[in-house]
Amino acid sequence: MNKKVWLRMGLTLIILALLYLWMRPQQVEREYGSVIYSNEAGMIKSTTIHFKGQVVRGVLLFSKSTLNGTLTVDRDLTYKIKLKDNGGYYLGVMTAWGTDHQTRTTGVISAAKKLDRFWTTLTDLDKRYNLKSGEGNISGPASTLEEAKQVGKDILAAYRS
Repeated sequence: MNKKVWLRMGLTLIILALLYLWMRPQQVEREYGSVIYSNEAGMIKSTTIHFKGQVVRGVLLFSKSTLNGTLTVDRDLTYKIKLKDNGGYYLGVMTAWGTDHQTRTTGVISAAKKLDRFWTTLTDLDKRYNLKSGEGNISGPASTLEEAKQVGKDILAAYRS
């Protein structure tokens, strides 16, 4: 009987340690060369995307993983973001309070599950580069317009599968 109690306690401790290792937040910092572009105007400029934050894994089937942190785009546009696991990628909608005390969407961000690709649409890019509403895209890693568009297609393909 005494051996069974010690065995159960040992197994319980091992399971708790493994759960802790699985559930603890993972620190992440990534910076990619990226391209700001519009579907109509083409490539606007090469820049960087910098993300710093943490990944918090969900509890098995009960919740989804989240990605929390700050995203810096075009060297000086910084946003606090919270992305949720949406299958094969992370997805988040960025909002801000308008002057009329209504929330307004300022951007949409998608990131690959491995955090090796980002695709973002931002209204601040529309304003900065005089683009139509919803046309200011940035994706990375990319150094050409074709690579930038391919990153967006890859992330959308993960959505469809």
